[in-house]
Amino acid sequence: MAGVSIASMKNLSWFYRPTILSYEPNLTKQMATFLGCSARRGYMVKSSDGFRDFFGPKAIYVGEDVPADVTLQWSLQVTARATVPTVAAQVPRLTESMVVSFQNQLLEYRLKNLVKVENSSFVALALPRDAQPIANALGACIVDSPKLQDRLVSLLAPIADQRHTDRSTSLEGLTLEATLSLCHQGKAQILVGDIATEVNRIAKARGERLNYSAETVGHRLKKVDLLTGRLGSAGKGLVIDLATMARIHELAAVYGGVGLDQDQDNLHCPLCVEKKAVM
Repeated sequence: MAGVSIASMKNLSWFYRPTILSYEPNLTKQMATFLGCSARRGYMVKSSDGFRDFFGPKAIYVGEDVPADVTLQWSLQVTARATVPTVAAQVPRLTESMVVSFQNQLLEYRLKNLVKVENSSFVALALPRDAQPIANALGACIVDSPKLQDRLVSLLAPIADQRHTDRSTSLEGLTLEATLSLCHQGKAQILVGDIATEVNRIAKARGERLNYSAETVGHRLKKVDLLTGRLGSAGKGLVIDLATMARIHELAAVYGGVGLDQDQDNLHCPLCVEKKAVM
């Protein structure tokens, strides 16, 4: 598909769960949210004939760089590298009969192994929790070949590690690290301004020269779904109740475990121990 939209998806036949291949270098946040949700069963979209589930595999080309404000949930990002012309020239063009033969092999494999795939117990325990759903879905399709499943995990591991590194060093990761650090100081409320001050302290200690404003940090808190509220005349911030504490620790684990390492500030924090154990 040359571009993808919810309207165009509604016009497709979803009886056979098609695999969508699309060119979309200008992916919007709304469409990214839709694609992320459609990677899981059960997310319904209203249509003229009722509600429909657009679950199914999708490969979207989004260009050289994914915009910073666009997040694809339950996705695996692969860097597309230009094919060397001399190599491409050596690959024979597929004939129609070759294409049909390949499609028939895939269909035969599907019909033969569909029940095994649906009942697969494969779990990629060696990967971080946020990468496991993708690996599990891919690994379930590999039937009766544990070696190939292990190979799949080894191929995905560097990508998952790089994603964790990118997240932990992002401004969102830095904001979560600062927020968690302030939480461990036993504060009942934390102002966005205080979080910004801690963000800049951590960044400066790591050699950063940029200085982040409270407004910028507030936007990053909103992006990771930590919604601030007005705390009297002092300004906006977070009320650190048990639910908020748990949420901050969960997000810290997703963003590469920022702030969860045991030190003198969080040595006795049970949530840090718990989240670090499941990463």
